[in-house]
Amino acid sequence: MATTDEETRTGEERIVRFFERLMELRPVEASYHGLHQHDRRLPDGSLSGVQELISLVRAFESELERLGGDVEADLARYWTGLTRFQLEVQRLWARRPEAVDQIGTGIFLLFVRDYAPLEVRLEAIASRLEAVPAYLAASREQLQEPVRLWVQVGLESARRLPELFASVVRSAPAGALQRRLTSAAGAAGEAVEDFCRWLEGDVLPRSVEGGALGEEGFAELLDLRQLPDPPDRILALGRRYLTEFEEERAALMARHWPGRTLEEVDELVRARRPSTVEAALAAYGEAIAAARSFVEQRGLATLPPGEELLVEATPSFLQPVIPFAAYEPPARFDAHQLGIYMVTPGEDGLGGHDHASVLNTSVHEGYPGHHLQFACANQHPSLARLLSADYAVEMVEGWAHYCEELMYEEGFMSGPEVRFVQLNGLIWRACRVVIDVELSCGRMGFPEAVDMLTSRAAMPRPGAEAEVRRYTYTPGYQLSYLYGKHLLLALRERRRRVEGDRFQLRRFHDRLLYAGAVPAAMWDSLFD
Repeated sequence: MATTDEETRTGEERIVRFFERLMELRPVEASYHGLHQHDRRLPDGSLSGVQELISLVRAFESELERLGGDVEADLARYWTGLTRFQLEVQRLWARRPEAVDQIGTGIFLLFVRDYAPLEVRLEAIASRLEAVPAYLAASREQLQEPVRLWVQVGLESARRLPELFASVVRSAPAGALQRRLTSAAGAAGEAVEDFCRWLEGDVLPRSVEGGALGEEGFAELLDLRQLPDPPDRILALGRRYLTEFEEERAALMARHWPGRTLEEVDELVRARRPSTVEAALAAYGEAIAAARSFVEQRGLATLPPGEELLVEATPSFLQPVIPFAAYEPPARFDAHQLGIYMVTPGEDGLGGHDHASVLNTSVHEGYPGHHLQFACANQHPSLARLLSADYAVEMVEGWAHYCEELMYEEGFMSGPEVRFVQLNGLIWRACRVVIDVELSCGRMGFPEAVDMLTSRAAMPRPGAEAEVRRYTYTPGYQLSYLYGKHLLLALRERRRRVEGDRFQLRRFHDRLLYAGAVPAAMWDSLFD
């Protein structure tokens, strides 16, 4: 039955009402989206707070059952199904100290984004800092089923929060606001120290090992994400790609570095790197600018107005879970579409930031990768699409990974060193598929996963350990890089066959980019 205009309006109104209430319950997420009326608050960290959120999502799911089958309602149903799974099955709120991430992200976003004058943002940060002691005290209620590894990660991140607080205080001009920030940061720092003592002395002793979803739970997760293949088929695809990429890397090494081992070639490539963090940041800035210009001049995609990408060193409180580089996208509702590209010096210094890697990673994180994709998606007015981006990571990560090879094919970067780095990245993403499925299903342990990354993806052990720590509580995310790229390439070939001589890369890319991050199950419909 076709959906009437009145039903569509009613559905849109319900989505708007739900979204507004959701942002009230998730003020840090509201800040992330650029809804700054919530900037002075932190969430309700108590058990009743998470129960209220679950009740809201359940009620919204019931409302959606009465709506028709238009795209926006289908996307809202997609989001509610996955959110209920996250809240009721994965239950991360009960198993890892998420309050640490909320505090760090809630302050960091206000600190680095320029949506308002610094003094206005510092006032909001002061309010959030003042809320930290009560928030951390309340959040202890939620941590009922702690997982040892996740508590250890939270503890490591929590210990770095006072450094962020100190950075904020140092940025404030002398006067009443600085005094307020100093007082709030001091009280927040004491609360964090007390929270760390509680995690170490009370929570860790009662924590359990593991945390994997298990085979049934993982299959249910991928089914809710509407992926076209079940876990074992994705696993087989990952293993096949892994073999192919390893064979191509061996052939490349035999041609250009005959007689050298993988470790020796890796060291040679890594040796061509900036000598200081400042030089690395400058190199990334130059690579990003060049990639942006290339995308525009080659006509690979249409750049939206008002976007900008800023390169920064990764804040120390985020470094435990960002071993190399990461990207913070522009806020949907901010006029200035500012993305932040974070670069992390590793345990081995700048070894992960050699010149070939700088080029490849800048393409992935910047242009035409993550930054362009988010800046384009933010042009779409749909709130359902905004929410769906939380889970449609086969588009988000698949797109960025697809862009690495696209820019190599188009000639932006070339040479054996770049291809060696790319093949290491391809092998890494293939390993991620295998690890994601096996780890999430409970068939692989943490040490095995780390060993796979170090031995087959040529990843330094500290970086591999940081990677796998994150994998353990983000099931289904890691496979989305290579699997998403696989699905995008298949879609591109389908469109080439259908359109023939009329096929254009810019039009293909624009249709995907400006539609928002929708799940792969909907991609073909974007071209109808």
